[in-house]
Order: sequence, then structure tokens, then C-alpha cells
Amino acid sequence: MRIPYILFDMKIGNNLRKLRKKKGLSLRQLQKEVGISHNTLGAYERNAVQPTIENCYKLCKYFEVPMEYLIFGDDILQDFKDYELVQLLHEIDEMKPEDRVIIKKLIKRYINTKNELNDITKDIEW
Repeated sequence: MRIPYILFDMKIGNNLRKLRKKKGLSLRQLQKEVGISHNTLGAYERNAVQPTIENCYKLCKYFEVPMEYLIFGDDILQDFKDYELVQLLHEIDEMKPEDRVIIKKLIKRYINTKNELNDITKDIEW
């Protein structure tokens, strides 16, 4: 008797369909963008098969989402405790790519500056 194994309930097909529909793409249009056949993409969306890591990477790169989003969808946002921050991130996610690049640079610069300030403060308090 063959026993199936499931590591966790992956929602890749549902999340992929949501991302594709959000961009207004057909399976054939997405095929042209990512180089994965429309039949394979359809099988992913039906959850008939799971994508390879390479194909997950292609899809995530195209849709500009982390791998975790493709696997878990909106569930990855449940770890956030600050609802206002989540809302801001959603707004930023809807912006043009060049605007998101600027915002990411600003956030990274702030975090780096904050970390440097913390290190200086620790050095002074020795």
C-alpha cells in the first residue's frame, strides 16, 4: 500500500491564480512572460502538481513576491502585530516598481542608521 505524504497544505495554485488574475493575464500570456508552458501553469493552478523550485523562482521573480507568498499567500502576513504597518505595506505593494525601490531603500537606510545608533549607544554605556 502506498501512503501519500504531505509536508503542509500548500496553496501555490490558488496564490498563483490570484497573482495572475491581478495582472489580468491569461495562462498563455503568463507562459510568454516566464517561459513555463500554459499546460504546466494550469496544472499548478489546479494543484494537480507542485512547481519545481526553479519554476517557483521564475514565478516569484516575475510577480515580484517572496517565495513564502507563493507558498502561503496572505497567511504570511499573520505574523505582523502592527495592523497599520500591514496596511502601509499593502499600499506600497500596489505602487509602481520604481516607487517600491525607493521606499525599500529608505527603509533599509533607516534600519541601518538605527542599528548604527544602537551600536554607538552600547559603546558609550560600557
